[in-house]
Amino acid sequence: MSGWSRRAASAACWPLLGAAVAAHVALAVLAVAEYASLGWLLHTGYDLGAVTLVVASAVAGLAASARVAARAAAGSAALRRLAAGHNRPLPPAVGAAAAALGLAGRVEAVAAREPFAVTCGLVWPRIMVSDGLAGVLSPAELRAVLAHERSHLRRRDPARLLAARLLAAYGCYLPAARWLAGRAALNIELAADRAALAQAGRGELAGALLKLAALPACPAVAAASPAGDPAGSLEARVAQLEHGHPARPRLAAVRALGTAGGLTVLAAAGLCCVGLATALPGGML
Repeated sequence: MSGWSRRAASAACWPLLGAAVAAHVALAVLAVAEYASLGWLLHTGYDLGAVTLVVASAVAGLAASARVAARAAAGSAALRRLAAGHNRPLPPAVGAAAAALGLAGRVEAVAAREPFAVTCGLVWPRIMVSDGLAGVLSPAELRAVLAHERSHLRRRDPARLLAARLLAAYGCYLPAARWLAGRAALNIELAADRAALAQAGRGELAGALLKLAALPACPAVAAASPAGDPAGSLEARVAQLEHGHPARPRLAAVRALGTAGGLTVLAAAGLCCVGLATALPGGML
């Protein structure tokens, strides 16, 4: 499968996952109605187990997604405090690179000891850089970093990544869920690197990536990305810059089998809930 085909398939899977989550929540609502209306349910082991599994898995998924949303909100608040309390004029080198990339008015500098550049904001994303970033990067590397962040800004990647993490968190009871969230984060970074190559050389982008990876992370930026970089992210990004073909982490066979088995059990439980709905007052809901 070509790189374009893989990216198209990856993009198509997320709407399908969203539809699956919506269907699961609807089944959970149906199961609660069956608990409340079918008095004989408690005396039929299989039916009771199926209804309980649907409700319990939906509750677990919603709770996990709520935790991700709460952490994301806390991280966004930390970035807002950093921007509000330490806003600075753009360093000349940053301002020049931003203007050359058409980012005037979309980049803001903050006083922070750790050099970083991050795209933040769900509705109106913007690029935040520390005032020390220009001190550790050459002008060409600085342009490469801002080109990378410009891709995040244009594609509204903060919102896309949060949506992917929420969906993956909903499936916390499935072994593949954590891998799926990490794969989504890695794909977003790889796409931004590819977009940046139209404005910067491979060597400059790789140099900036390695320099920033070797330096301490800003606590506020780390709080805004509680999942951190997926395993092998740095190696995959450097491999893409060097060879054009990143080595993406593969899902372990045992996790794939466990996830398939879990989905099969959930599907059987969901079909049981749909069948029981015919016994509800008024028939099928």
